[in-house]
Amino acid sequence: MNDPNEEVAHLLTQYSNQEMEELILRMRLYAQHKLGKKNDNFEGEELLDFVFGVFDKALSGIRNWDSKEYSFEEFLFGVLKSDVSNYFKKQKRKAPEKVEDDEIDESYILDLPVYAEEIGHRDDAFNLIDYDNQKKHFLELLENSGASTLEILIFECWCDDIYKSGEIAELLEVSTAEVYNATKRLKNRRRKLKKTL
Repeated sequence: MNDPNEEVAHLLTQYSNQEMEELILRMRLYAQHKLGKKNDNFEGEELLDFVFGVFDKALSGIRNWDSKEYSFEEFLFGVLKSDVSNYFKKQKRKAPEKVEDDEIDESYILDLPVYAEEIGHRDDAFNLIDYDNQKKHFLELLENSGASTLEILIFECWCDDIYKSGEIAELLEVSTAEVYNATKRLKNRRRKLKKTL
């Protein structure tokens, strides 16, 4: 199986229907978080068009997966991230530039940490540096502790700053009652896991 397209096609057939639905849902949630919730139509494309565009590029060889470098899902989300980024670049090119006479060149300003005494609150920028690794580690702990798929998806919503049960229920296409029950279980599970850390 030397052809990368065949490898991708073979790997996709290994997913069960439920696993594939969960993967597509996670990719759709990622695209929605990055593109914004205000709009359902992005230049004639919908969120699922971005997701299925990733599969199309992977299967047609437009984007090739280096299995030695990345896991399959890292590859898929990497392509999706790139497509979303390209969408924004395209939008920026289309938008007319504003040119102001009194424009100040701020390129010399460095991104320095801000101390609490200077602005009256903490700057958590440095805490975000290892956020992806912490999230990945905690997701593994949740899976190992027997968390349901719904609990894991709710936790991922929380990581993307989506907290309202109604909003989560709408995104995950489940009832609010299911979200409430899973949230209670998830909170208890998180409390127990944090004690072991």
